[in-house]
Amino acid sequence: LITPSGLAYDEMKPADIVTGQQSSQGPTELRYRAHVAFSTAYDLMKNLEKLHNRRKAVIWVSSGYDFNPFERARMEEMSRSFGNEAESDVSNDPSIRQQFQGTQFAMADLARELADVTKAANRANATLYTIDPRGLVAGPDIDDKVLENHMEEWNQYVRRTQDSLRTLAEETGGIAVVNQNDFDKALKRIDAETSDYYVLGYYSSNPDPLKKTRRIEVKTKRDGVTVWSRTSYSLRPTPAAAPAR
Repeated sequence: LITPSGLAYDEMKPADIVTGQQSSQGPTELRYRAHVAFSTAYDLMKNLEKLHNRRKAVIWVSSGYDFNPFERARMEEMSRSFGNEAESDVSNDPSIRQQFQGTQFAMADLARELADVTKAANRANATLYTIDPRGLVAGPDIDDKVLENHMEEWNQYVRRTQDSLRTLAEETGGIAVVNQNDFDKALKRIDAETSDYYVLGYYSSNPDPLKKTRRIEVKTKRDGVTVWSRTSYSLRPTPAAAPAR
């Protein structure tokens, strides 16, 4: 069981993200928690890889990941902290833009983290089942005043966080339980999938060592059957050369 902090579920509220400490890489606490969660997951996959000839399932409870949420709202909050109440041209303020210069790589950073974990999971034959404890997301809390004029950013945040959970699940052959309140039905499906399954193995006929990621497609000739499996696997990274003595 993996949660946002790697230990216990403790979701950050939008107000915590907007008003919290910022760095050139984005919200400091948010990025730290995400780093802990991904590091925990990656280490878990390396340990699961040592268990052979069986399928492993991991339930990942999280409200999802977005490394650069509410950018405009955070800029305005920082501008107010500098004593500037004008919000119309805050994104053009050089001093503010300098503080946010590293956030342009946030999407790429998140994509890399997701790829590293899903590749490790596939090598370990582990399926990730992601559960968003927020359930059906309608909108921010009524008392979340920091997002009063930023509903577009809120919707983008929800979409990105849910998409990150879908990526973790779909790339490893699992399911993402997002934007729904019927957790009982979802957990029963996860139980059914982890109780009855086939483990298939094969030797690749492609000797190219540079083709690190291999696509997989599983088909059946039986009528009325839906195949649910992972779609790829990645070769284990080449160990770094030992430093010369």
